[in-house]
Amino acid sequence: MGRFGRVISIVAMVFIMALGLTATADAQKVTLPRSAVQPTFDLNTIKSQLRMGAELGRKVLAGLEAAPQDNAVPLDERLVQDARNTYALIRAAREGMEKRKDRQKTADPLFDLAYKRVTDAWNLARTPVDKYNRGIHERRRYLDISTRDLRRALQLVDQALIQL
Repeated sequence: MGRFGRVISIVAMVFIMALGLTATADAQKVTLPRSAVQPTFDLNTIKSQLRMGAELGRKVLAGLEAAPQDNAVPLDERLVQDARNTYALIRAAREGMEKRKDRQKTADPLFDLAYKRVTDAWNLARTPVDKYNRGIHERRRYLDISTRDLRRALQLVDQALIQL
């Protein structure tokens, strides 16, 4: 490879890294303390993250239900940030549960069921975040889908907490 080829490779690598860092930065707009969203295998911390996520999620759900259906009125950015934080808390708990599963010496069917519920909740809790900036532009449809998915996510978190 000649000098020109190396330069092209370096420029391409820098460009790809910049895109990756930008995507990561956009996906991680969390205003909670780092310790709150740090995954750990400690069961008490996992439960705490799920409780905090459920509490914040209920606040988001109430805000979505009360939000104006008119596209002309912007959604409160704090509501969207709380939705991001809810997602981050559920994600951290799920990652902690995954770490805990990796350390298990014997199968725990109840824990596995709780893990599946948290995984499903994690996917559903992403809807208000993902659909806010892309995907659905009609406010009424965004609110309907977001409240439906977040309500179900909170039900799953509650069920998982009972099982843990």
